Amino acid sequence: SSPVFQLKAAATAPGAPTITGVTVGDGQATVTFTPPASNGGATITKYTVTANPGGITQDCASSPCTVTGLTNGTAYTLTVTASNSVGTSSASEATDLITPEEVISGLPIWLLYQATQ
Repeated sequence: SSPVFQLKAAATAPGAPTITGVTVGDGQATVTFTPPASNGGATITKYTVTANPGGITQDCASSPCTVTGLTNGTAYTLTVTASNSVGTSSASEATDLITPEEVISGLPIWLLYQATQ
């Protein structure tokens, strides 16, 4: 009998994740996202959220992912990439501008100020 050969496509970098929501907190933002439609033929090893300006990053194993170290009062956009053993995806579509705010007693400080006027 003749040998059987099986062709296997080489793995590639995964597709881009899709951001489905953002929750903003005190100096941080939590991003929820769905995995890419294609993992490129290799298991996704991490997701990376990037906040700009500043290029602040946070690696996570899955959604949701919280990026810390953001400056309150500064407007940021957030993106997510997926990585596997071959490489890193292109970035997701960026979020709208988000602005972390200091929170006191569970309420944003601007709301507490308005309530005292």
